[in-house]
Formats: sequence, C-alpha cells, structure tokens
Amino acid sequence: MKKTHRAIAIVLIVVLAASFLYLSDSRKSIFTEKVGDMTLSGYDTGDLAARQISSMYGLKDIPLAKAYSAVYWSNRGTMRIWVVEAPDHKAANDAFNAMNSMLGGPSGNEEHGNSGDMGNMGSQNMDSNMDMMNNSFTKPVKLDIIEFEKPDVYVMKENNLINYYYFKMSYNRGRVYWIIFDSPDMDYQISIVKQAVMDI
Repeated sequence: MKKTHRAIAIVLIVVLAASFLYLSDSRKSIFTEKVGDMTLSGYDTGDLAARQISSMYGLKDIPLAKAYSAVYWSNRGTMRIWVVEAPDHKAANDAFNAMNSMLGGPSGNEEHGNSGDMGNMGSQNMDSNMDMMNNSFTKPVKLDIIEFEKPDVYVMKENNLINYYYFKMSYNRGRVYWIIFDSPDMDYQISIVKQAVMDI
C-alpha cells in the first residue's frame, strides 16, 4: 500500500512540475529570453498586464483580448514592453491607426520622410516637434530602422523617456507594442527595438 502511495505521489509531483514548466513557458511565450544583450527579468500576462495597460495613454483604447508585459535589463539600461492583442487583426489595425492619429503621428498616406539622422534624434528632431498634453509628450516620428516596410515603428519622447510603438499583424490577430527605455544611448535603443520588432 505504501509503495502505491509513493508511486502516486511521484506521478503527481512529475505532473505538477511539468504543468508548472508548461504554464511558465506559455506565460512568456511571446517574449524571448534575450533581446540583443538585454535579458528578460520579469513578465506578466492576463489580468495583471491588462491592469497596467488600462492606465496607459493610447494603449488603453485598444480592444483587448490578451495582454502581456515584460521587463528586459542590461548594464546599459532597462526596457519595458507592453503588448495588447486585439480580438482580430482588423480591430487592432483600426484601433492602432486611431491611437497614432490621436498622438499626432503621421497617417499611412504620408511619405517615409521623417527620421533623418537617428543619432541626433534625441537632441534635434524630437525636441523640434510640438509638445502635446501639457508638454509631456512630443509628436511621434516614424523611424526608418527596418529593411522591410512593415511594421512602421514610431518614436516619441515623454518627459525624459523615449517611447516606441508599432503594430504587428498576422492572419488572425493583431498586436500593438509599446516600448519604453531609460537608456540615454539612442543608437543602443534603436538596435534593441529593431531586434524586438523581429523577435517578439
């Protein structure tokens, strides 16, 4: 009898451990362990991530089916990323365009003429934009950092933080991404954002 109980207990432990590992992996499934030299240091999904997003200007208006958030860290800075997955790609696309327009971003009909010399963006291009919302935001600028056309990545300054946002669409879903950096190195930020766009 005791051997049977031990065998059952061992099987339960193995099943629980496998379930825990599966759930842990599925929770971070959209995030990679590394983005460039940055390492994933924490992530949330579901209600906790949705609560974070519900207080974020712009993102809170995206129809929400799933929510994700993560923090990446390196000795050069911290990156926070929030992802809103809408119920379908059309709803996500419409909501992203409305958010971009509300923030003052260029419409899809405008040319790519925007970023210029990204190395000087923090001190020149961003500061030359008109501030919005009590001088805490600058008007978004579309970056030319990706060799392919989509997704369009926009950048704006909020106080001393640089914010990047973009929309990725697949056959049946659309996700809006928002990234905030605390690193002052624009070249480093852009290299990491480029990697995030490709990998996450």
